[in-house]
Amino acid sequence: MNIVIVGAGVVGAAICAQLALENHNITLVDTNYSALTDISNRCDVFGVIGNGADLSTLKKASVDKADLLIAVTSSDEINILCCAAAKKLGVKSTIARVRNPEYSELMSFMRSELNLSMTINPELAVAKEIYRMLRFPSATKTDTFCRGRVDVAQFTVSKDSSICGSTLNELRSKLNIRFLVCATLRDGEALIPTGHFTIEAGDVLCVTAPEDEITKFFKAIGVYKHPVKNILISGGGRTTYYLEALLKKGKIKSTVIEKNEKICRELAEDFDCTVICNDSADQNVLLEEGLANADAFLALSNEDEENAIVSMYAKTKTEGRIITMIKSISYVDLFRGVGLDSIVSPKTSTATYIMRYVRSMANVRSSEIESLQKLMDDRVEALEFLIKQNIPELTNIPLKELKLRRGVLIACIVHNDKVIIPSGNDVISRGDTVIIITTEAQIKEIGEILK
Repeated sequence: MNIVIVGAGVVGAAICAQLALENHNITLVDTNYSALTDISNRCDVFGVIGNGADLSTLKKASVDKADLLIAVTSSDEINILCCAAAKKLGVKSTIARVRNPEYSELMSFMRSELNLSMTINPELAVAKEIYRMLRFPSATKTDTFCRGRVDVAQFTVSKDSSICGSTLNELRSKLNIRFLVCATLRDGEALIPTGHFTIEAGDVLCVTAPEDEITKFFKAIGVYKHPVKNILISGGGRTTYYLEALLKKGKIKSTVIEKNEKICRELAEDFDCTVICNDSADQNVLLEEGLANADAFLALSNEDEENAIVSMYAKTKTEGRIITMIKSISYVDLFRGVGLDSIVSPKTSTATYIMRYVRSMANVRSSEIESLQKLMDDRVEALEFLIKQNIPELTNIPLKELKLRRGVLIACIVHNDKVIIPSGNDVISRGDTVIIITTEAQIKEIGEILK
């Protein structure tokens, strides 16, 4: 596809890199010449210097011939104007990054009146991800598929875990639970394991299970943690604002530490939470506000370094869940290396949502991407497909007879609302929802899982 991206920041660069790998024709627009040059040197993209909301710049970028325009500058207003102008020039679809909470209630209006195909709010996306983590504190990351009926959770195996030394076959025969270890991460390498894979301390396991079975699994292997009831939050920015609305629904109590008086007043007025106007980077403040007894500690300030430092300190003072927000994608591996395994990133979440939409645009009639999530530090993809019609080489054939591509696993099938953790004798039928896990391929259509 021909895709125009407006904004050469961190998100724009991440999207460019992924789309270029998938052989799309990319034109990148930005006012910053050095940023354009840097990305052009790393990715196969064509750069255009100028303001994305300017008609002459959009014409230079050949927007009229584009299938999709993605506006991800730091300004919500420029993103919206850019998409509206591009639509008038003839682009088929548009995506705008819109972050301001004040625009939340206007999303539906903007999408219809300004011809936006999709709007992305990074902070809201991260708030939802954090809330899922709080629902399942035993896992470092949890994603839901099939409208909440299937969970995909990942966790790190501790050195004293009872499952160390067990093969996956032994684990499945020992536990009377429907689950599947669908991916593993060891020493930075992600793979789809066989039943002979032996679990070691430090491994990150990704587990697929029906919603009602995932808790049973964590209890059975001895890592279950009770649901979170009270949390301590460092930083009161946009992510915290969106998260508080979710916490209210989940009846989770929170204390927010924020040094900006205006932000403190807004949070106190809009939500039933305790707000402390102080410096959350101060160790004494954290202890005074109950860090040691909190079920979870969330580092959500706008400074990556501060979030990492207070999270590392919190690990020494509490046994509760610790979640760290890191905005710079390049820092994620570094901070994981010092023991921060529950990391969220607004920019990664934004890129994931956009990639799902792009893949959906490229789908053929036989199937449709319902969801796409990045797992295992973005080394693994989980895709949810709706099978819209029979596919001769795939449907109504026992899975054991299918020749799957390397690095591909059929992790779950939902047939007539029944969740199936598949065996070799199961089949995929028209109308089913199928979850695919892959480490190698960039899959756009369900038929691409076959050799």
